[in-house]
Amino acid sequence: MTRVLAAAAAAAAVVLVGGCASRAAATRPPPAAAATRLVVIGDSLSTGFATPGDPWTRQARSLFTARGQHVQITNASENGAGYVAPGDNGNVFLDLVNRAVVAQAQIVVVFGSDNDAGQPDVAPAMAQTLQRVRDLAPAATLLVVGAPSVPADPGVDLTGIRDALATATAHVGGHFLDPLSLGWFQGPASQFVADDGEHPNTDGEQYLAQQMVDAVGPLIVR
Repeated sequence: MTRVLAAAAAAAAVVLVGGCASRAAATRPPPAAAATRLVVIGDSLSTGFATPGDPWTRQARSLFTARGQHVQITNASENGAGYVAPGDNGNVFLDLVNRAVVAQAQIVVVFGSDNDAGQPDVAPAMAQTLQRVRDLAPAATLLVVGAPSVPADPGVDLTGIRDALATATAHVGGHFLDPLSLGWFQGPASQFVADDGEHPNTDGEQYLAQQMVDAVGPLIVR
């Protein structure tokens, strides 16, 4: 009889310990979600050129976090660069893509550029650059953002660049965002342009960050 009672007590202890373990597992917090890898290719609108404080790419992190989205941003932008126009370091967007876009990238944003205004052979360069993004990161979501018109360049016609870029984006199955039709930095939003009439001021970087986060946020897969 003593052996039977001891065995029963041991079995109860096992059940009790197992129950505690199950409850502990149930209350353990889930592992943190991995950050979405975002690569930005752009010009001086994305480098923070001539703007005190953080560029929009840095400010976007806190905006993503406030939305419950964890995003790791690699900013490969260069002042003066475009699809054809070389930047301050001699690179065009294709060079920046080759440098920064990897297979692990989940979202690639290519932003700009009005630096290509008046340049020859822009459309073929756009097609080559966006196809290269596809080749390097075939699983990534591609968001192509056209060049916004700013108060300093009211006479520069960017519609040709916009239309060619929209066509090239559609050809590779990307998403196209048109700041011209959205009126970025125009009307009341012109207050966000710095004294040079071209680049965002401090508040403009926050404004630009919000536009970009609103565009990228829905593309993030939870």
